Amino acid sequence: MNPLDIAVIVIVCVAFVGVAGWLIYRKVKHKGGCTGCDCGCGANCPHCKEKDKK
Repeated sequence: MNPLDIAVIVIVCVAFVGVAGWLIYRKVKHKGGCTGCDCGCGANCPHCKEKDKK
Protein backbone atom coordinates (compact mmCIF):
# COMPACT_ATOMS: atom_id res chain seq x y z
CA MET A 1 0.00 0.00 0.00
CA ASN A 2 1.32 3.38 -0.90
CA PRO A 3 0.74 6.59 1.06
CA LEU A 4 -2.13 7.62 -1.20
CA ASP A 5 -4.07 4.44 -0.42
CA ILE A 6 -3.55 4.94 3.30
CA ALA A 7 -4.66 8.58 3.08
CA VAL A 8 -7.85 7.64 1.22
CA ILE A 9 -8.69 4.93 3.77
CA VAL A 10 -8.10 7.31 6.68
CA ILE A 11 -10.22 10.07 5.10
CA VAL A 12 -13.10 7.68 4.38
CA CYS A 13 -12.97 6.26 7.93
CA VAL A 14 -12.90 9.69 9.54
CA ALA A 15 -15.81 10.86 7.37
CA PHE A 16 -17.84 7.76 8.27
CA VAL A 17 -17.21 8.17 12.00
CA GLY A 18 -18.05 11.88 11.75
CA VAL A 19 -21.36 11.27 9.99
CA ALA A 20 -22.29 8.45 12.37
CA GLY A 21 -21.47 10.65 15.37
CA TRP A 22 -23.49 13.54 13.96
CA LEU A 23 -26.51 11.29 13.37
CA ILE A 24 -26.28 9.84 16.88
CA TYR A 25 -25.94 13.33 18.38
CA ARG A 26 -29.04 14.55 16.51
CA LYS A 27 -30.99 11.47 17.57
CA VAL A 28 -30.00 11.93 21.23
CA LYS A 29 -30.88 15.63 21.15
CA HIS A 30 -34.19 14.87 19.35
CA LYS A 31 -33.41 17.19 16.45
CA GLY A 32 -34.12 14.72 13.69
CA GLY A 33 -37.21 13.27 12.15
CA CYS A 34 -40.57 14.99 11.96
CA THR A 35 -40.78 18.60 10.88
CA GLY A 36 -44.49 18.98 11.60
CA CYS A 37 -47.73 17.81 10.06
CA ASP A 38 -46.58 18.89 6.62
CA CYS A 39 -43.68 16.47 6.74
CA GLY A 40 -45.34 14.01 4.33
CA CYS A 41 -44.81 11.05 6.62
CA GLY A 42 -48.33 9.73 6.17
CA ALA A 43 -49.07 10.23 9.90
CA ASN A 44 -46.39 7.73 10.89
CA CYS A 45 -44.22 10.04 12.99
CA PRO A 46 -44.89 10.66 16.72
CA HIS A 47 -45.75 14.32 16.12
CA CYS A 48 -48.54 13.50 13.64
CA LYS A 49 -49.84 10.61 15.76
CA GLU A 50 -50.26 12.95 18.75
CA LYS A 51 -52.35 15.37 16.68
CA ASP A 52 -54.55 12.52 15.45
CA LYS A 53 -55.33 11.50 19.06
CA LYS A 54 -56.57 14.99 19.99
